Amino acid sequence: MASKRRIRWDRISVAAIVLVLLIFLLGSCVSRCTANKTGTAETSKESSEATAEQTTAPPAETQPPETKDPAAQTMANVPVMITDAEPSHDLGSTTTAAEESSEEPAYVLPAGYQEIPVQANAVYSGTLVLVNAANPSHLGADELDLEQVYYADDRQDTYEISYPGHTSLNKGALAKFNRLMKAYYSATANKEIMFNYGYLETNQEKSNPESSTGLDVQLHLKHDDGAYEYVQNVAPYSWLFDHMASYGYILRYPPDKSDLTGERGGYTAIRYVGVPHAAYMAEKGLCLEEYLDMLKKEHDFFSGTILEYSTSELTYHIYYVPVGVRDNLSVPVPKGGSYEISGNNIDGFIVTAIVG
Repeated sequence: MASKRRIRWDRISVAAIVLVLLIFLLGSCVSRCTANKTGTAETSKESSEATAEQTTAPPAETQPPETKDPAAQTMANVPVMITDAEPSHDLGSTTTAAEESSEEPAYVLPAGYQEIPVQANAVYSGTLVLVNAANPSHLGADELDLEQVYYADDRQDTYEISYPGHTSLNKGALAKFNRLMKAYYSATANKEIMFNYGYLETNQEKSNPESSTGLDVQLHLKHDDGAYEYVQNVAPYSWLFDHMASYGYILRYPPDKSDLTGERGGYTAIRYVGVPHAAYMAEKGLCLEEYLDMLKKEHDFFSGTILEYSTSELTYHIYYVPVGVRDNLSVPVPKGGSYEISGNNIDGFIVTAIVG
């Protein structure tokens, strides 16, 4: 019979103690590792929060300057260019199309031009004023630079004067008239032309609408037998009609333009307007109303083209300038060279510049 094995309680006790120690050590290790992980996460969270606080709300004394989007910062420095192309919408601009369209670019005069100021009433004076039933003269005799025809230094005995004591005309117009009559006499040896009326006040007897400008001359014929009549476009007087434009004069009331001028053409009234204008009107068959209307519609300095016209002697640039086109009263003129400015008696100025 086999003998019964004896239980060694002393060994079991030792093993139990060792097992308890191992369990305790293992638990301590697990607790320590868990604490370390939690602390690390909390530390990382605190660090992130601190970084975020420093980024979004740093103290005033240490806050860095605001950093803009590089693309937006670059576009802010791109100049706006006005072209005929369709507007682009991918440039990142914060300006709306409505805002852009409401802003007009500053006007810049073309090269070679400058602006000069003019008086407000200058629109009523000059050699191209249009005076008719709808547009009366605004100037008095003392503003027209009048001269007595009979006493003019350059007058020669080539024509008659109906009222020597009180017949007057604008000085510049009279000088050109005297040159015209001298040339007429040299060509025809005829002295029948009579200077009948020059300047007359508005609505005075024998006046026409142009008489108050001091630029209008009514001509008659005085025959050797003492008879008087209007000047007709027949020889030898036709020389006058054919050449008056070369001296700056036009036939003011052509018979076929009475619907435009408002005056019948049965008498001879000639009007000084200046050489290039008279030559152009004669060449194109225009009366003064048509000519000024053409300049306004086609040769506006700001919206049209400049009219270039050449006579046998000079080349001119001619253009219309509306009154106060940019909220000021000034007229663009060429820099240097010679030019004249005349009002049209209505709404603008005509600039005549010699360019060659």
